[in-house]
Amino acid sequence: MHTVGLPRTCLGFTNILCFILAFIGFTICAWCAINTDFFREVNYTVTKSSLVDTVANFMSLKLWLTPVTSVLIPIALLAMMTSCCGVLGAGCKVKCAIKSYIFLVSVLSSVAFWLFFISGMYNIYTNNERTCKYLQSSIQSYYGKENDLFTNIWDYTMVNYKCCGAVSYRDFTNSHWQKSNPDKMFPVQCCILENETHLIPVSKDCIRDENDIHSYKEMGCMYALRHSIINNKGMIIFYIIFLVITYCILILFSYCIIRGEPLLGAMAQNFVSFLPQPKEGVTKPSSTLPYHSNSSLENMLYMEEPPKKIVKVVSAVNPFQTYKFTPSAYERGDTCPHSVGHTL
Repeated sequence: MHTVGLPRTCLGFTNILCFILAFIGFTICAWCAINTDFFREVNYTVTKSSLVDTVANFMSLKLWLTPVTSVLIPIALLAMMTSCCGVLGAGCKVKCAIKSYIFLVSVLSSVAFWLFFISGMYNIYTNNERTCKYLQSSIQSYYGKENDLFTNIWDYTMVNYKCCGAVSYRDFTNSHWQKSNPDKMFPVQCCILENETHLIPVSKDCIRDENDIHSYKEMGCMYALRHSIINNKGMIIFYIIFLVITYCILILFSYCIIRGEPLLGAMAQNFVSFLPQPKEGVTKPSSTLPYHSNSSLENMLYMEEPPKKIVKVVSAVNPFQTYKFTPSAYERGDTCPHSVGHTL
């Protein structure tokens, strides 16, 4: 606890782990961008896992007109660069690297918190009208396109949260999807499903008969998501607190490395700066240690600094009388009669 090695070790290990995960994500994105079928064939042969198809299908989606991989690759590169700054700052004590790490982590955390919790959960929880209209417009403009990210998000939401559209099934009226499916009132995802994996509805007339009761056509996803957030409010608050504490710990460790002080030392230094300083002319008690700090609290903390030099001055009047001075005394501009020390 009393060395700066603890923050350096924790921060270095955390960033090495983040770099490995970001590198794996970058490799997957780049591989799928080049050849998705080859990625699916090789990894499924090795792992025999259905997760391979899920990842490959996700990477083949498009966000508007842009492939998802073209968005995820810069994010993975930015995460790798941030982790490199953290590793250089923790392992090599490069201050510019650790300062860049603090800046990047702060920006990324702020953007993620704003997009996920404020623009997403909070607006849904408060039943924000603008958010509701945006969800309705996304259905009108983007839903139903092949290999589209918005379409897949809506399909997943409607199947897992038992809902239909943003407000109701009427959101699909005159939409891009209905123009391609004029004989259907709403997608099969709005129906009560017998098999969710293969999208087999309980009633075959669900998507055509307006009077069929085997659907969630009047249950809007805005309401369903809000109800889910209310039911899981405690867990969401726990995740927010956990992420905030994690961010504060990373920033505190980075601050300790910049100061070159242990965890308690950096906190004590800030606390001591708020205490009233002694007046000039008041002699402080001497220290028997090879060097001493400006307060008794700092003397209890082991600092990773080289030993300070001690200057001895011999009185010209009395050769047997000497004074000891520390470099900190000269930094404050004290003169010999007012300096910290003791007479030998």
